[in-house]
Amino acid sequence: MGRKKKQCGEKEMEQIKNVSTDSRKKSLVETSLDIFLGFLMFLPVNYFVLPLFAEPIASHNILTAIQIGVIFSTISLIRKFTLRRWFEKMRTDQRFV
Repeated sequence: MGRKKKQCGEKEMEQIKNVSTDSRKKSLVETSLDIFLGFLMFLPVNYFVLPLFAEPIASHNILTAIQIGVIFSTISLIRKFTLRRWFEKMRTDQRFV
């Protein structure tokens, strides 16, 4: 009885170690993809949105800074939420394979 428990415990610890290592790699992939997608998404946003605010930016208008911040934060929130849900779905789908 004691030998089986020990073997079972060793297997569980090995699985935990594998998940931990795998999780770090997936976190790095997720973070890298998030940064890359953010860069790609904000190139056109910078090109089209910032010129609309050029004059208020030059005059240091605080309301303009808040509006730009809200636009960028909203886009980032949507991007991050979508990416996080996608990675979580992949993780849970793999668990049952």
